[in-house]
This record gives sequence, C-alpha cells and structure tokens, in this order.
Amino acid sequence: MKTLSISPEKLLTILLGQPVDLNLDYTGLLLLAAEKNTKYHLPSEMAGSIIYIENHDNTFVSLVHPFNVPTQNQLFDVDDNLIHREPYNWFGPQSVVIEKKMQDFAAQYDGPTTENGAIPRHFIPDNIAEPVILSDNYWQDYAKFVNDTDGRFASELKPMFNI
Repeated sequence: MKTLSISPEKLLTILLGQPVDLNLDYTGLLLLAAEKNTKYHLPSEMAGSIIYIENHDNTFVSLVHPFNVPTQNQLFDVDDNLIHREPYNWFGPQSVVIEKKMQDFAAQYDGPTTENGAIPRHFIPDNIAEPVILSDNYWQDYAKFVNDTDGRFASELKPMFNI
C-alpha cells in the first residue's frame, strides 16, 4: 500500500476524526505512519491509519494495528501483509461505548470473583470481553512506539485483562 510518513501530531489529529491538510497530489487509499521523532509521549515510526485521499481531501478509513514503518521523505510502498485493520477506532467514540458496556456489566455482576476482585473471563459474555481484549492488545502494542523515557505513558495503561 502507498504510505506517507507524517508528524505524529497530524496522525493523532486524523485518528481523532479531525481534518488535516496533507498537501499531497494523490488519489486512493494511503497508509499513514508517524515519522521518526523524539517528542514526549507521541508515537515514532509507527503505522497508524488508512485514509482515502482525493483532491487534497482525506477521509479516515481505518485504524491499523501498530507496526514499525521507517520514515521516508516521499510516498513509498509497505507490504499489504503487514497491515492489519482494527475493527474499532480506539481513539474514537466506539472505544467509549465498549468500555461503558464492560463497566455496566461489572456493575450488575453478582457472581464469583478472583482473589483480587476481578470477574473471571469465562463469566463475561464474548460480545463484551472480546472488544476489550482487542483494545488491551492495541494499546500495549501502541505503547511500544511511544517516546516514553520516564515510563509515565505505559504506567497510565490499565489493561482490563492480562494478555
């Protein structure tokens, strides 16, 4: 897939659903990756999303699971086999809905718990647990690309399941 390295700020803006001017004469699907940087708590050299671009307008298509994409200064190709689209945009409102479903289930749950008070996974319906597990996986892999010299970003991640 054609790929473009952009600033991590522009990538995150797109992931949050906001328009960004890429000033690029290109039409079609485009993988966006955060360019190499040392900016605190921002991703570096990481695949982030797929957009559709036409007439300088871009439309968010899909979040992709993070993987390493070395920075290049022009359009370049990335092997399609490396690209795994996420079923949800973990930066968007879908993630809030998924988290709320889990919180609502936990608030109503009155069954057995583990020693530390957690609900055993096998008691949580798949339609609630599986999206949460996908989210946990995404954020754990995302954190590997974040400039986090003090470990604060990683310490803020609280997976719901041990994966």
